[in-house]
Amino acid sequence: MFAFFCFERRRIFGEKKNLIFLAFISFLSAYFVWSGLNEYRQFQVEKKVFLKFEEERVKQFATYVQYGTFGFRLLFEASPLNLFFANSSILQDVESNVDGFEAIRVDSSFKGNKLFLKRGFFKDFAGILFVFGSLFMLYLGNLALASQVYLRFMNGCMSLKKFYFLTTAARLFWLDLFFLALGMGMFLLVRLGGCVFSRGETAIFLRYLFFLILLLDFFYLLGQFTAVLAGFRRVFFLWFFIAWFLCVFLLPEMSRISVFNESRSLESAEKVNLEKFRNLMALEKKFREYLKVNPTAPLDQVREMQKRFAVQFINSSYLVNTGLETKYLREVERVITGHERQSILFPTTYYQFITGEVSGKGYYGYLDFMNYIMELRNRFIQFYLKKRYEEPEPPVEPFVKNNENIFRSPSRLPATFPLGMLATALYGLALFILAFWRLQRLVFQP
Repeated sequence: MFAFFCFERRRIFGEKKNLIFLAFISFLSAYFVWSGLNEYRQFQVEKKVFLKFEEERVKQFATYVQYGTFGFRLLFEASPLNLFFANSSILQDVESNVDGFEAIRVDSSFKGNKLFLKRGFFKDFAGILFVFGSLFMLYLGNLALASQVYLRFMNGCMSLKKFYFLTTAARLFWLDLFFLALGMGMFLLVRLGGCVFSRGETAIFLRYLFFLILLLDFFYLLGQFTAVLAGFRRVFFLWFFIAWFLCVFLLPEMSRISVFNESRSLESAEKVNLEKFRNLMALEKKFREYLKVNPTAPLDQVREMQKRFAVQFINSSYLVNTGLETKYLREVERVITGHERQSILFPTTYYQFITGEVSGKGYYGYLDFMNYIMELRNRFIQFYLKKRYEEPEPPVEPFVKNNENIFRSPSRLPATFPLGMLATALYGLALFILAFWRLQRLVFQP
């Protein structure tokens, strides 16, 4: 066993081309992790400016009518782990505006330096290892078992089963050790760069790293299987690239198209906004009709009627509109849940799903953001109506306290993570068994 480990270590790390590729992956990983750290630092600076601006903005409002019209902005802040997944997340730099209007908006800013922050396929740690790490593992899996002649020769020294198992175990040990060390090294690099992670975030990153290694092992076993399936002929390099392209690019893209097609069953967001607006205008119409019937009503009486209509709005139209928004959000959640279950069917599609969730800017981060907007907006509307109709023109008091206009989205692993791990492990096990079954036929055939 020890001899196999030493031999495979020399085969992997003793070849110049392997070392060049490993150095290339390490350099790109460090570069994009450091780039993600700089983005994180820049966001922290911009967050302070944002909070200062919003504080000063409220001071400029002369009345609560202005406050209700313009409202305040709500900024989305992802987990610090997002710096490893800056381009793998679903959401990018988003914010919302909480005001007295019925439409809930989630927008991305393209002002200033954000105009030049165009995301690419490789601009994060997760993307580098997904693309280049999978390619390298597939390549080494293809070259793991030299040839039929060599295997027949080794079969005279030990059983084929033992040789196959020890070779695979030894190579995976060294490769897994390298990628584990690389991942932990990048994590420590960021820590030294001043980024602080909670104990929960550290645990999530370690579990993500474990899944990544399991995924890379799947690619190694896939490469080994394609080589054996092609009978070690040179044409197997064609199968090599076909398998890699299919797993890394085609299947994730098909999954993306599938969830988009599923989302087409959702009702239009504009249609929901229009229905909410009609509910609001119906109550506004009743108030205007009252003014027409009572054109000479004293100001105090008009204010009292405004207060009554405001209470009626909270107890009727607002509740109906909140119900419409909640119902729509649950429909979106149904599509997300279906997409999550579908992504389990293949390791690469599930990897794409969990990187978004670990970053804090995934689908469930979006749902949490929308729920937070609705909860905060509900409190703001009640605050606004109370201040406007119960207090005669007081100085405008800010609604936001303790940085409530910063939504901090936590890093998370989906509930299906153990099932996704199991599915990926079963894929690898199936490839391991099928490759051995095919190998026996190649070595022992006449």
